[in-house]
Amino acid sequence: MFDIFLDGLKKIIKSRLFPIAFIYIFLFALIINRLFILQIVEGPTHAEEYEYKNTESREIKSTRGNIYDRNGMLLASNTLSYSVVLEDSTQITSNNQRNAVVHKLIQIIESNEDTLDNPFYIVHIGNDEFEFTVSGAALTRFKRNVYAYDLENNQLKEEHVNASAKDVYYFLKNGTNIYPMFGISNEYTIEETLKIMSVRYALFNNYPKFMQITVASQISEGTVAMVMENIADLPGVEIKQQTKRIYHDSIYFAHMLGYTGLINAEELERLNMNSDDEYYNSSDIIGKTGLEKEFEAYLGGKKGSEVVAVNDINRVVEVASRNEPVAGNDIYLTIDGNLQKQAYHILEKRIAGILLEHLRPDLDYGTKGESASKIHTPIYEVYYALINNNIINTERLSSHDAKTIEKKVYSKYVDAKADLTSQLNILLQAHNDIVNSKAGDMEEYLDYIYELLIKQGLILINDIDKDDATLRSYQNDRTSLSKFLQYALANNYVDLSKLGVTTYFNSEELYQKLIEYTWDILEDDSTFNKKIYRYLVFSYKLSGTEISLLLFAQGVLEYNEEDVSKLESGSLSAYKFMEEKIRTLEITPAMLALEPCSGSIVINDVNNGEVLAMVTYPSYDNNMLANKVDADYYKWLHTDNTFPLMNRPTTQLTAPGSTFKMVTAVAGLEEGVVDPYEKILDLGIFEKISPPAKCHIHPRSHGAVDMSNAIKVSCNYYFYETGYRLAIDSNGEFNEKLGLSRIKKYASLFGLDALTGLEIGEAKPNVSDKDTVRSTIGQGTNLYTPVQLSRYVTTIANSGTNYNLTLLDRIISKDGNIVLMNEAKVYNDLTDIKNSTWDTVRKGMYMVANEQRGSVYGLYGDLGVTVAAKTGTSQISLSKPNNALFVSFAPYEKPEIAVTVVIPNGHTSGNAAETARDIYQLYFNLGNNEDLVSNEAILPENDIAAFSD
Repeated sequence: MFDIFLDGLKKIIKSRLFPIAFIYIFLFALIINRLFILQIVEGPTHAEEYEYKNTESREIKSTRGNIYDRNGMLLASNTLSYSVVLEDSTQITSNNQRNAVVHKLIQIIESNEDTLDNPFYIVHIGNDEFEFTVSGAALTRFKRNVYAYDLENNQLKEEHVNASAKDVYYFLKNGTNIYPMFGISNEYTIEETLKIMSVRYALFNNYPKFMQITVASQISEGTVAMVMENIADLPGVEIKQQTKRIYHDSIYFAHMLGYTGLINAEELERLNMNSDDEYYNSSDIIGKTGLEKEFEAYLGGKKGSEVVAVNDINRVVEVASRNEPVAGNDIYLTIDGNLQKQAYHILEKRIAGILLEHLRPDLDYGTKGESASKIHTPIYEVYYALINNNIINTERLSSHDAKTIEKKVYSKYVDAKADLTSQLNILLQAHNDIVNSKAGDMEEYLDYIYELLIKQGLILINDIDKDDATLRSYQNDRTSLSKFLQYALANNYVDLSKLGVTTYFNSEELYQKLIEYTWDILEDDSTFNKKIYRYLVFSYKLSGTEISLLLFAQGVLEYNEEDVSKLESGSLSAYKFMEEKIRTLEITPAMLALEPCSGSIVINDVNNGEVLAMVTYPSYDNNMLANKVDADYYKWLHTDNTFPLMNRPTTQLTAPGSTFKMVTAVAGLEEGVVDPYEKILDLGIFEKISPPAKCHIHPRSHGAVDMSNAIKVSCNYYFYETGYRLAIDSNGEFNEKLGLSRIKKYASLFGLDALTGLEIGEAKPNVSDKDTVRSTIGQGTNLYTPVQLSRYVTTIANSGTNYNLTLLDRIISKDGNIVLMNEAKVYNDLTDIKNSTWDTVRKGMYMVANEQRGSVYGLYGDLGVTVAAKTGTSQISLSKPNNALFVSFAPYEKPEIAVTVVIPNGHTSGNAAETARDIYQLYFNLGNNEDLVSNEAILPENDIAAFSD
């Protein structure tokens, strides 16, 4: 057997193929050996080397610091959320590939009802037309970024300065031979293209280029799952865990705290201008408004960084090095959170009570138009207000799933609109000569059409001479709207490009085009459509009962079967129903936007300038704007007729009325034109000036009063005389300029010509520059915010130290170290004011609240703490309720706090005085506070509330 094997082997060896076979076998063995070494022995090492070849440097966001009240109540903090981020991956080599990845990512995000974060400033308005959503400096900055590759001396070329939204859209979409830009193909719709463009623009504008941008934040679990499932097809995409800002009890603190959001181009430029290393980038979340903005440097913390190795699907496989971020500092405010919340509720309840006090079941407007003293609110204004302020959603009335009552109301609207359209078409016919005032119910609509055509830029009103005979004839109601419009067309005062005119039309055809354009814009004009609903309400065609039932149908009110049944049967009147819902605050003043619907309360420590509460009503939920803006909510805020975004204590300028009289008192005493004991007889009408000025009590009289008593009873005549004397020069002549300069001198000492020093933005005050005599009682052109009045009265309370107000108590690092202990700075020390002057003025304020005949003695006489105060009422017009103001401090013997209340259109100062009394009762824990914390409106108590000065 072995011999046979040996013979076979010899034959093989002697074969001519053996050397070749041997060589192949040897080489194959070498390959096998090498593969074994590479894959088995050295495989892991080479695999690591392959994965490690993609090394990136990434920043690590810091955690934002918390915000607390003075007692440690948490007001703003953070929670974890997920975001989709994107970087400009080197794996993508063409525009088509990059656009496909972005488009697929957008589809995933939107399929889970999440939204994109990237702001973009072009919108599609129909057909092939586009418009910018920004203007001015923001638009210039946008264009600079778009045409960044084609600037001349770092400036836009003229052609780019004048580029339209359409020009910019097509430049970004298609580019040029030199600058290819985004190269978005026509396979995408315009809307898809704009979305792709928004992400590509964010990447294009990103710096440094290797940084990731946030495409969508606060995403759902569905988006997270779908992105991870498709991650291999989405190079450059990653899911990241980030923090989300949360505001606790948001409506009470929204205006002072502000909110955070994604940095925009303007903010990026501004912040990096003050930074040596261009610290901020386009993916950063920063404070946008309020204290979040003002203390960004403290709250934002310090970013960290890491060098990571990523594999071919952008997954981190190793962290090569890491520099940990430093969390932001915590901020403690001077605000007492519980006091702030309670004061907010008190203010809302008091405003609701004022509304109820003046509500009438018919069309009784009281003295409206004749006097501001006793204006009433008809219930029909309440019915309409629920539509006008978008509480009732009129768009839902025509939806496919509209309820029976909604369909019924919509049917009435359609009929009314058809009738209205028919009547207006007759009045807009070319031959019509009927002027607006003779058009009956149509007058309001014709006036609105004229205003709308100007607003839309169709009528080029600035091109018409203000003395143009036809224009003046129309404005003076001697020419019909149709005739005026035809005149405007004939004289090139109409922008024909808006009418789509491209060929020759005769005058009749042009006018017809204009009317067609008018109806086109009116069709979707919410203001015009709301006027139709107003007509229905006030013509009794849309009943209060139907409005009430709509509130249940649309979920504005929680469904109540008993109320619905009673309303439908007529056993419960719509008036009583609305009255009850306002009383229980199920329908709030903020929802109605009637007068009054807003107010401010400022409470501060008179001994150090710390603000303890700063209430603005109504408010908003800043959680809806933080991190990522809820577009629908933001739009709703901007259409709300109460302007809830306004921070009233710091930005609402109001004539101070009689609360200004202490300035005049100090000026008169210090300039020596009156002394504390001189009595001046109130003659009712001050006739030393023209036109004469009346005391508020006229035709009655306060009699002969000295300074303190003049403050006590708020005698206008006394202060008219004081102001008149301040204007008498060395020649014994009345000198208006001298009088105004003296008033301004003392107003300035109290800080009334300057900002208060608060850490958030405020409106600049205005000291009166005309009418010396009336300026002494807070009229003229005097305008101040509630915080400015509060600082002024604080100075009186502590007899001369004028503090800058502050909201900041201290700043503490995360490890508990004190970063900053804050104390309010002294703005001015009124050391030159005589003690006798302070005594006289403070005595007068004491008498206001604590002596019979004092303005608010009936409210404060037995309160339990001694309050010094001054009321103020300022008139807006004869058709609007007066503003109600009240400034005060307590305890009189040893002042601790000042309370300032301003209620625009609050009717009388007594209403503001009652609100402040509630605050003192709560702060000093005086008696039974159940009514103050209940969820019901508080009606004005008695006739003293009608005090007006």
